[in-house]
Amino acid sequence: MQSRKNSGLWWGAFIPLMDALCRGLNRKDRERYRDLLQASSSIISIAKSSQRILNALEESKEAIQSQHALPLPQKPDIMTGRDDRHLYTLQVLSAHMKLLLDAPEHLWRLIERKKYLQAAWLFMLARVVHKSLIRNEEQDEQSWVNEGIDVSAEFPLVQRQWDVVSQFRSQIIHKSTLSLRETSSSSEDTCAILVTLHVLDSRPLNETLTAFLSQRSKALQSNLAWNPDASSIKNAPPSNIPNGHRPESDAPQSLPVREVTQVMKKALATIAQTIRSARKIFQDSPSGRSLIFRVLESIQEEEDARSPTQVKPLPDELRLSTRSLLVHLTSSANFQLLPPSLRFYKPYIDLNSTSTSLPHLDFSQRLEEWFRDSSNHWQRSAGRWFSGLQNIKDVWTLRTSIRKYVLGSGLDKLEKKHLLSNLVALCHERITLIWQKLLADTQSKFKSSLLENLSCPPANEAHLDDSPVDFLFQPPPIPVLSQTVKSFVDTPFQKYQLSLKRQLVGRSIQLDSVLSTLEHCARTIQQDLLHLRTNADDKTSPLIERLSETYQPAANDLSYKIASVIDEASTDVLCDAEGKTSGLVFLSRVTDNLASSSLFIENIDCNQRSAEEFKQSMSSINDKVIAKWCDVLVKRIAYQTKPRIKKFSPTAGQLGPSPEIQRALLSICDSIRQLGVVYHPVRQKNIVQDILRSFITRWTDNDANNGQLDPNDIVFLRKISDLYGQSWYDISTILADKSRSLVSDDTALTELEATVSEYLARTQTLFSSILPSPSPPIFDTPLLQFGVPSAGQHQQSAISLAKPSPRFGMLLVGNSGP
Repeated sequence: MQSRKNSGLWWGAFIPLMDALCRGLNRKDRERYRDLLQASSSIISIAKSSQRILNALEESKEAIQSQHALPLPQKPDIMTGRDDRHLYTLQVLSAHMKLLLDAPEHLWRLIERKKYLQAAWLFMLARVVHKSLIRNEEQDEQSWVNEGIDVSAEFPLVQRQWDVVSQFRSQIIHKSTLSLRETSSSSEDTCAILVTLHVLDSRPLNETLTAFLSQRSKALQSNLAWNPDASSIKNAPPSNIPNGHRPESDAPQSLPVREVTQVMKKALATIAQTIRSARKIFQDSPSGRSLIFRVLESIQEEEDARSPTQVKPLPDELRLSTRSLLVHLTSSANFQLLPPSLRFYKPYIDLNSTSTSLPHLDFSQRLEEWFRDSSNHWQRSAGRWFSGLQNIKDVWTLRTSIRKYVLGSGLDKLEKKHLLSNLVALCHERITLIWQKLLADTQSKFKSSLLENLSCPPANEAHLDDSPVDFLFQPPPIPVLSQTVKSFVDTPFQKYQLSLKRQLVGRSIQLDSVLSTLEHCARTIQQDLLHLRTNADDKTSPLIERLSETYQPAANDLSYKIASVIDEASTDVLCDAEGKTSGLVFLSRVTDNLASSSLFIENIDCNQRSAEEFKQSMSSINDKVIAKWCDVLVKRIAYQTKPRIKKFSPTAGQLGPSPEIQRALLSICDSIRQLGVVYHPVRQKNIVQDILRSFITRWTDNDANNGQLDPNDIVFLRKISDLYGQSWYDISTILADKSRSLVSDDTALTELEATVSEYLARTQTLFSSILPSPSPPIFDTPLLQFGVPSAGQHQQSAISLAKPSPRFGMLLVGNSGP
């Protein structure tokens, strides 16, 4: 009190002092001073209010202390016993009501934790509690009416609370039924759910089995409804491109084999886990009853009678009682206040009723029907997923993974056999379809490529295909690795090596574009078969044999269709009225490669008869094309190089055949090289002889139309025909008779023959394509096999043969420098 008084005096002295100090301040400072005075007034007001409160508290304290002491409690009278009984009744009533009030919260927690059996048990216990609370029969000794309590009238909360609890029955049944779709649940958890449906929804065991299989069917349908989205296909790894197939924009995209494997395993896991759980729950074992029956039996037996050393003790999660349930939900004091009928409550189950029994025959039949239906649904969906795999490697990888999973699924032997047979059928069907599609695409691509190369416009006829000789000396581009590549990459060098090999065998780019379609298909088939046989075992060998047997007719059919395509193309080329030789040359090279050097017919794996027929067909078409080519070539050359009417004179100064016959023979040489048979000497020799025979015959027949032939040409052609020996005796005889008829003087004829022989020796390199090889090998002069020309023979300069131009002297050739 003294401190408060001093503070008041201090403020009284402080305010005049501040007023005196601030009189000389400016306007802004005076405003600050005014605010300070207002704040000081508020502080003084708060101090006064606090003082009044302190005074009031002191007065209250004194008034309380002035009163008398509390009276002592009176001793109990004769009514004490009745009050204790009533108090106990209220305590029991409170225990009932607390259980009913706490039930919703506990039910929610149990449902969230998927403890459906405990939730059902608590619900039925709450229902019994509610019935005991609203029971008002006076003859009942335990009636609340006898205790003077009308629960319905005095505690309307009981009915309202029961209305809340009663809604949990449908939720427990619904959510427990939906939880049967979870294939990851253990058999014990599934059994607890089925017991929940039995005791809470009054379903017999056969109906619980129906509900279980029905929910698992829906779970299986959800798994089988998987459909790959566009992103999974787009992000498929490059390994999903068919084995070595060239990627094309319109080619179907392959599904990721890893995703397909996971989905198929998930569906199979649903089937296998359902079968295993159903047998473990409903099927009786040789050593005892089924799991669900033992759970129902444990519910009915007394707790004291339960033996911990049973033959098959139940898991802890399936051993349930009211005591074990309430210990975790309420306090021990409340539990002890409950009557024995609630503390030892258990649902009534008639173990002798038909509702608690399931005949073994009926169970096995229904389970087998469900397995058959489910496996059929799985097979249909798996067939749709298999159709997304575009190469044999992915199919076989999927088949190996699924087969291993089925063998370890825990199913019976017959069930595994059924699933594996379905898997084999799926693999067989998909592999066959992949091969059939590959063969069909190969036929279509080969036909379009062949016709595209044969239907070249006339302006580009000369560029239809490169000459084998010209192509041989065209160096392929050397691969250049980027500087950013750190590791060694051999793919460019492999392509370079392949280009060199193609050059060595005369496989031009256009020819390879046609033949590679067939050879790539055959090589792919061989790689597929090799992959299957490499990863085969005793169980898969029959499947591979079946695949080979199914594939071979398709391969035979492809060889027949390819031959038909080439035959149709050859018919169009042979019937060409314009007589273009480029198409004939290209087709002859195609048929020659397919009949001899190409590995298509060997690798396509058709039977021996089809392979022989294919090669015979190619050889036959090649012979017809070559014959047509020879005829067109000879007609064209004979027409372009008609012999002129010229009378022979030994003093004319001509040293060899006429320019016409030289152009004709050079055209034949170029055509032979263009034909591409330089790699087959025997075949080239036969073709050359046929062309020369036909040309000489047509050339000599022109005598009737053009008059006299040039003896130099006749003698030169006879000299060439004599090189072929006895087989050309008829042609040599005809040419000899014509030469004698044109040159009657034997001396002049002898000189002419010597001149022609010298000319042949000098031009043997130019005409090497049409000249035969001498029978004895010549080691001294291997490049001049038909004689060494005379070095001292006078040769006229080529420039002297031409008439000089008037301006020729102005060129100053001798003084021109580099």
